[in-house]
Amino acid sequence: MDITALNSTKALRKHVLVWMCLFFGSVSLFFSVLNVFSGVFFLGFLELCFSVYCLYTIYHLNKHALRFWQSVVMCVLVCIIVLYANLISAPKYGLFVWSFALPVLCYLLMGKRYGIFFSGTVLVVQSLTLFSKYTGESIVNFNMAINLLLAYVSIWTVSHIFEGSRALSSKRLKNLALLDPLTGAGNRLSMNHYFEVELIDKTNTYLFLLDLDYFKQINDKFGHDVGDKVLTEIATLLRVTLAKGYVFRVGGEEFAVIHSFDSKENALLAAEKLRATVEKTQFNIDGKKIKLTISVGVASHQVNSSLESIFIAADKQLYKAKRLGRNKVYANSKEHKNSELIPA
Repeated sequence: MDITALNSTKALRKHVLVWMCLFFGSVSLFFSVLNVFSGVFFLGFLELCFSVYCLYTIYHLNKHALRFWQSVVMCVLVCIIVLYANLISAPKYGLFVWSFALPVLCYLLMGKRYGIFFSGTVLVVQSLTLFSKYTGESIVNFNMAINLLLAYVSIWTVSHIFEGSRALSSKRLKNLALLDPLTGAGNRLSMNHYFEVELIDKTNTYLFLLDLDYFKQINDKFGHDVGDKVLTEIATLLRVTLAKGYVFRVGGEEFAVIHSFDSKENALLAAEKLRATVEKTQFNIDGKKIKLTISVGVASHQVNSSLESIFIAADKQLYKAKRLGRNKVYANSKEHKNSELIPA
C-alpha cells in the first residue's frame, strides 16, 4: 500500500486549495481590472494582491506539501474580500450570493472546527451588512432575506454533516490500515508511515526491536487465546513504560518501539527498563499466572539512513541477544563492536 494514500485528507485539501486558487485567482484578477476602471481602487488592489497570492500558492504547492496555515489564510482572504465587496456594493448587484460558497470552501479546507467558526462569522457579518442596506426599495425584502438565510443555513448544515462523515470514515479507514487488530499497536505499514511521513526530525531517534522469549511455549501450554491476550498485555505495558514512544507489532511476537533520546546511554537505560519491567511483571490471564522475558536489539538513526537499515541493524542485535542467552539488551556502537546490558 502506498504510504501517501494514508494522507487522504491532506491530499484532498491540497487538491481543493490548488483549484480554488486557480479559480478565485482568475476571478479576482478579472474583477480587479473592472474595479480599477470603475474607480474602486482599494477593492481592486485587494483583489490584485489576492490573485498574486493565489498564483504563489499554486507554485508553492507544486513543490512542497500542504501546510494547514495555507488553508486558513486562503479562507480568511476569500471571506474578507467577499464580505468587503458586499459592504461597499448595493444588494442589487447580487454579490451576496458568493457567501453561499464560503461554508463549503471552509469545511473542505479546514475541517469541522474551523469550518463552523468561519461559517457562523460569515452569516453574522453578512446578515448585519444586508440589514443595514435594507430600504423599502431594496432588492432584499423580508421574504427574500428569509430565503437567503435558509439557503445559507442549508448549505452550512450539509457541509458540516458531509465533512464530519468524511473525516470519520477517513479516520476509520486509516485505523484499519495502520493498527494491528489484536493488540491495538501500530503495524509495519504504520511504522513506515510514522518514520517516513510524520517523524520530521529524526535526530537522536532510536529503534528498539523486542522479541518475547520462548513465546511458543506459552501458546503450547495455555493455548493461543491466552497467548493473544499476553500479546495485548505486552503492547499495553510497552506503551505505559515508554509513554512518549510509538509501539508497533512487526511480527508474531515481535514489537518495535521508536523513541527519541538525548544520548545513547539514555536509550540503553530505557531499553533495560523495558526488559526489567517485563521480567518483573506477572500477567494474570484467565486465572493463569504467566511470567516471561524479552530480548531487545537497539539501533540508532544515522544521517541519511533508512528505516529498513535501522531495522536490520536492530534485528542483528536482537539475534545476538537471543543467541547469547536471551533476556538481554544489545546495541551497536561505534566505539565498540557491541555493547551489552546484562540484567542484574
